Amino acid sequence: MTSTDLQAYQGIITRLRGMLDLSEFEQTFASVTNGLPKSKQFLLRMELRRLAQPCNYYIDLRGHVDGDVKPYEYRGKTHYLDDQARQIFEQGLEAYGKYTVGVYEEVMNADNNYRVRHRKETDEHIRHTLQNLRKGPQLPEPSPAESFTTPEDNAAPSAHRFIRFGHYISRAEERMNFSIEVEIKHPDGNSTAMTTDLSVSGCRLKVPFGKTAMAGDVVRLALTGLEREYALDLVDTLQYQILEIKEQDKHAYWRLKRLEPERNPAFNQFLHSFIQGNKRRYKLNLDNILDGALTKGYEQYYLPRLQGLPVFLTVAEGSLASRFALTSDYSRSIWHYFIDEQQQSVLGQVLNARRLKQLLNNSERSATLYCFTHAAKGKLYFYTALASELAASSELRQMFWGFGAGKPSWRVFQLSLMSVAAEDATSKFALPGEHGLVQPSPLVASMLRDVRYMITLADISSASQRHYYAAYRFDSTKLAALNQFGLSKAGKVVTCEAIPVHYVNLRSESRYLYKTQVLLRTRVDDTPIPAYSRDFSAGGLQLETEIAVDFKKGDVLLVDLPDLQKITSKYQLSALPYEVIAVSKNRTIINLKAAKTESHLGRQFFSQLIQSNRSKLTVAQETPKYPGLSEALRNMYLQSCKSLVLYVHRYGLRHDIAVVGCGNKGNQLQALLQLPQQQPASAPLSVLTKHPLLELKLAEKLKQMKRQDPPFHYELYLTVQQNDDGSLQLSSDFDFEFNSAAELKQHLVDALSAHTLLGFRCSLIRAGKMDPEYLARELNYISIYAIHKARVLEEELWHVEGVIEGFDISSELVNRLQPEAAQQQELQRQFILQSLTEQASLPTL
Repeated sequence: MTSTDLQAYQGIITRLRGMLDLSEFEQTFASVTNGLPKSKQFLLRMELRRLAQPCNYYIDLRGHVDGDVKPYEYRGKTHYLDDQARQIFEQGLEAYGKYTVGVYEEVMNADNNYRVRHRKETDEHIRHTLQNLRKGPQLPEPSPAESFTTPEDNAAPSAHRFIRFGHYISRAEERMNFSIEVEIKHPDGNSTAMTTDLSVSGCRLKVPFGKTAMAGDVVRLALTGLEREYALDLVDTLQYQILEIKEQDKHAYWRLKRLEPERNPAFNQFLHSFIQGNKRRYKLNLDNILDGALTKGYEQYYLPRLQGLPVFLTVAEGSLASRFALTSDYSRSIWHYFIDEQQQSVLGQVLNARRLKQLLNNSERSATLYCFTHAAKGKLYFYTALASELAASSELRQMFWGFGAGKPSWRVFQLSLMSVAAEDATSKFALPGEHGLVQPSPLVASMLRDVRYMITLADISSASQRHYYAAYRFDSTKLAALNQFGLSKAGKVVTCEAIPVHYVNLRSESRYLYKTQVLLRTRVDDTPIPAYSRDFSAGGLQLETEIAVDFKKGDVLLVDLPDLQKITSKYQLSALPYEVIAVSKNRTIINLKAAKTESHLGRQFFSQLIQSNRSKLTVAQETPKYPGLSEALRNMYLQSCKSLVLYVHRYGLRHDIAVVGCGNKGNQLQALLQLPQQQPASAPLSVLTKHPLLELKLAEKLKQMKRQDPPFHYELYLTVQQNDDGSLQLSSDFDFEFNSAAELKQHLVDALSAHTLLGFRCSLIRAGKMDPEYLARELNYISIYAIHKARVLEEELWHVEGVIEGFDISSELVNRLQPEAAQQQELQRQFILQSLTEQASLPTL
């Protein structure tokens, strides 16, 4: 390991590693160490030589890292590495050209190594202890009831909790944890209380239990605690309005907003100066910022992994149009399904005014859509029907299901309708002191002005489901009757645009803009095709050709880099194997990635080129067609969605489902969770997980999944039974619990005949990378006043390994099994939901 006296020069060591054998080493070394003493230059040379020495050590990380360790073969030796160590090992091989001491030390000092973590935590503890000794005695920290609840003392969140998407409480000013005595002057009589926090325009009071008050009441406060120490020159008491009352233990906590603060400018200035001068001593109240940052972090894991396709509809001058679709890597397939032979979207015809009206009249505002396509004479014909449209004729329904399910293009979608508003395009979260919220640009605002509705399409198709529909028999001579469900080829096509969910830093590698000559071949003896690079990364290239090419995804090309060959003699930059991963519509822009080989010279060359010239290279930035539109649609979706999302955290070898994300509108699964619930502040996830059954199943799947792998789908069945006393009892089952399809079908049919059956299709995907820049402002702000809380928050988010999104398929499930029971089951579901609404509201999230 690099000695302590050289730690300050780690950047120089990293830049020069692996360059000892290159001709330009001496010149580079002299330039980067210019100004250092000769003794330091000598030590750096010795350190670089030490790190470049060949290494024969075996690496065995079993039991030493927080990761899934697997065997890794390299030149006849078997190392045991987790994914992070493997990546570091391979990057080290590219930098040094062989297995060296430097590669070994980089692997052994990875961040997820328990030894490294223990050393860092010990150093941090010592640093905090020394800081506290310098500061002297401190005031006590706020009580646990007043502080942000985080899993500081546990490896995992200690209680299940809800994350409410798009819900933030932003404060325009900083609020300090400060306890003083106040006198409350209320029409029912005066009383004393204590503040728990204080700002210029509000405060929070800790009031003895039993004091009569309601949200909305106006009270007057005398700040008696401050008046004893300072001359406040207040002629009268201050007027406040009660915004919220929460009861806890033997006290009630009132959240107050000050009325007409402009009437006391001198006092405002005093209070502002008092808070600014004492906020590091008494600590700021960071609850809303911590909650907001945590919500944003979980949203970032969810949105790029959206399973459903949100389609935004405009209503203008009496006409309805599908205007935008918010796509993710996983919902893009739904978008492409509804593209015709002319590359036009047919979503405008599928989601027409008649169907919108049906959804609006439906109490659940959801429906099942059945689709298939038929290709004839170079054209693609779409056939779509809602379950309610097929219910009018059993013969027509059997024909549509039996014929359509027999085609490869058969799909079943669940539609959910939500009302949206253009004003929700602005994120409601801001840090104290920021001047207003960032508003959409005038262009984006004009594009969203007429957006009124959002319909989410979730693909709930499955092979086992298709078997039920394909079993229906029909008269093939009457297939012409299905034409009434076909989409017309005539008429004006209203353009619906796909807008991808945009987050920065989601690429595995940075790409750099650079134009240089490239020659392409499919075989060594072929005539080369000239091209130019547009950008490059360590593992890939984007090229542009002057003529259209016939390459397709998966082809392996041989790439020559004649101009770049002139600057290196260490690497042979000809016949480099690259795999085609995408080709543009005009066939002139090609995206390539380095083909999997034992030692790819192109990857090694570009890695070293980037390391040596990072300050000179220009990072390629993706410029969206409409800047700000993706963020605006994302905010609108979060404000209106009915999603229920489970997050899988991994702590060592254990997987936990402890966090539930949900939309502002709620859904019936969220309502049903109230049945067995005793503590309304937490989510009773046992009915969703059958602990530890689901965690074990998901752990098994996550170990095999990579970030780009398709989701793992499973179905959850909830049976609601009404007892003699009118109470409701809930039980749950997973489809993978049953030994055969026949056993599963019998169980579901029995539940349909005796009780109310609900179904949910759940999709597990491996979580993407957390984008540190997305939360940088919030984490930096929190770190100034409570670095330990920022660290705990970041640690919790880093442990997210999987995301599960669930879609309600209750109506489709009944249609699949017993279509004749659909109406009765729908009435029973409505009755149950109505009963829940009357008994209690949804939990406070």
